[in-house]
Amino acid sequence: MRILLVDPDPGSRSVIASWVNEFFGHVGIEPVSSGAEALQAIEQRCPDLVLAAHPLPALDGIELTAIIKARPNPPLIVVITAGSAAGLDLHCRAAGVDLLLEKRHLQSRLLAFLQGRFPKVWAEGVVTRSLASLHERHVKRERRRTAASGSSRAPRRSLAG
Repeated sequence: MRILLVDPDPGSRSVIASWVNEFFGHVGIEPVSSGAEALQAIEQRCPDLVLAAHPLPALDGIELTAIIKARPNPPLIVVITAGSAAGLDLHCRAAGVDLLLEKRHLQSRLLAFLQGRFPKVWAEGVVTRSLASLHERHVKRERRRTAASGSSRAPRRSLAG
């Protein structure tokens, strides 16, 4: 699964990318900081999903959506806002936004949306997380066993002394 993450704030891009990877395993996330960069990235390789901040400098998330949705076989588009504004949902629907959500609801609502739209990728992420968890528990158990066996041994004495 390829995700194009459009946000002018590098901190937000990093947090969102980490969170998506945590739940979906390792998906391809291409972070860009503007609508213009997003259009260039889509020209090279169309993603399965676009996560776009709104507003963006110059070309905002809604305008970006309208341009992308006018193309053949457009990806799903989620527009993320800092807060709600009067009429924003109507503008988003008119542009073809698949999901409009506020950042404060990002984890709860985006996760449910993505689980429904990308069930196979979600299932693969569950397997990846389960295997990582089992590996982590195994490593911790081995470390405890090594530490316990090392601390219970008496120091070795040299026969030469």
